[in-house]
Amino acid sequence: MSRETVIAIGFGVGLGVLVGVGVLFQTNKAEETKVIPITRENDQKKVVSEEDQVGKQSNNLVITSPNDHTIIAKNTIEVVGKVKANSLIAIQSAAAEIIEKNEKENFTIEVPLAVGENVIQVSVYADTSTPQEQTLRIYYIPAE
Repeated sequence: MSRETVIAIGFGVGLGVLVGVGVLFQTNKAEETKVIPITRENDQKKVVSEEDQVGKQSNNLVITSPNDHTIIAKNTIEVVGKVKANSLIAIQSAAAEIIEKNEKENFTIEVPLAVGENVIQVSVYADTSTPQEQTLRIYYIPAE
């Protein structure tokens, strides 16, 4: 080997050792660093009980049909429910994504199903950008 090659290898090994030692000591310092959170009155969140949340959700989204964990032999199902008037309803499943503007309180939307378990997410956007959501699990088992 030439003299330049030996010098380059020596510098490479030396710098590698330096970087390794630096990383080793930096890792130990990170474990000793403590983060102290600073809270302000404006940052405090209001504690809401589950009963309050259920009450709010039931006012904006009530699905009357189908029931959760329903087994069906058809490849479509009608999702029937009640929402606030002039709401945006978004239904997502593995087989389809449906978005409709609801003029009245009652709605009926036909949703196609895939064979097996279908997780149907129903989201309603009423007055805010935060949706009211409900998840249904419908099982489509075709008749033989």
